[in-house]
Amino acid sequence: MSLVPAFNPLPNMNLSLKTAVASFAAATLLATVASTSFGATLTLNTNTYSGSYGGGEFTASNSGLDLSSYSSLALNANQTGFSTFCMEYGEHFSPGSTYSYSLSDRAFGGDVAGGGGDPVSLGTAWLYSQFAQGILDGYNYTNTAARKASNTQLQLAFWYLEDEIVGHFDHDYAVPDFSLNPFLNAVSAKFGSLSDAKADANGAYGVQILNLTSNNGKTANQSQLYYHSVPDAGATLALLGLAFLGLAGFKRKFAESR
Repeated sequence: MSLVPAFNPLPNMNLSLKTAVASFAAATLLATVASTSFGATLTLNTNTYSGSYGGGEFTASNSGLDLSSYSSLALNANQTGFSTFCMEYGEHFSPGSTYSYSLSDRAFGGDVAGGGGDPVSLGTAWLYSQFAQGILDGYNYTNTAARKASNTQLQLAFWYLEDEIVGHFDHDYAVPDFSLNPFLNAVSAKFGSLSDAKADANGAYGVQILNLTSNNGKTANQSQLYYHSVPDAGATLALLGLAFLGLAGFKRKFAESR
């Protein structure tokens, strides 16, 4: 049986250009979603599954954000709120309170010098995207006690990947053996090493930071994670290819009419 070759609208496009197109798609998504968050608010609360050490998961509700990329396993019972985790160990929020938020690829506030913010890491972005889609290997979504235990390990993994352990977490608690953390082990396998997993995500995996503020923006509160799937690079290439084909056809018709 012969197979028809898959349609490639841009057969000569090299890998670097494809990567650029994918990056453009991610950047476009970030800009589109961020534009919806101007002046927006959400309510942040603990829930039945919140883990140890004052970490997540937490429930962010009434945000007005698009939750269509989330699995029902990472949404609250009435599907109006999503499960999230904090990025900064040293910042806080008051459960049940409403906060203003803005979306970014980095967390602002905390103790990051220079005001440039702290970009979310590749490892954090990948882990949270897996969690949000309900497919995080080794995470127990169904049993309350087991989910709390999973959340403790997942929150520790996020803090580790965002360099919130030394000089922050270790002021209050004994540092656990991170070689036993299943999510850090998964990240190490995915990216080759934990050091590589700490590289900036730059919009990869569709994960962004919700920077929360109160007191008319004067007080920075605990930054949280948000997920919205990134457009598939192949689909973006196909759309661009169709656009180029359409433009070529228009040019031919225009030339014939002259």
